[in-house]
Amino acid sequence: MHRTNVYLTEAQSEFLEARAAAAGTTRSAVLRDLIDTAAAQPVTVDAEIQRALAEFADNYGKVSKQLFENDPELSINPVEVESR
Repeated sequence: MHRTNVYLTEAQSEFLEARAAAAGTTRSAVLRDLIDTAAAQPVTVDAEIQRALAEFADNYGKVSKQLFENDPELSINPVEVESR
């Protein structure tokens, strides 16, 4: 195990103390249990982050198309690719 120091608010400390007393265990054990429970939950991406990433991807696709569509040196002809 690794030792970690954590600063808690008064309310957090009281919660932790009460939880430990109710469970008949230590504050450290309660913290480890809470962390294990949180770590077992699947990670979800916030809807706002998903929207921002989708917007970024859409804009990137538009910019990429504009950069390459009128430059024959940069565009790839599918027939050329197959014949290589």
